[in-house]
Amino acid sequence: MEIQTNADVAAKVRGVLAEKRVKQAAIAEAVHLSRMAISRRLAGDTPFAPEELITIAGVCGVTVSVFFGERAEAMVAA
Repeated sequence: MEIQTNADVAAKVRGVLAEKRVKQAAIAEAVHLSRMAISRRLAGDTPFAPEELITIAGVCGVTVSVFFGERAEAMVAA
């Protein structure tokens, strides 16, 4: 899947959250936004800020690149 729009990124984030069984409430708390704000981002209505994607990736234990087309693999500690 080629990432082209906010909706594409949102779809990838939703997929990772589902795969990792992370709830929207946990993400809202981690990025310091309301659940409604997270819901708008996950719907593709509002774009994610880069810092939000970095935080979400950390919570899910994946690299940010998975939100832009790479497979969701666990982060490898260097």
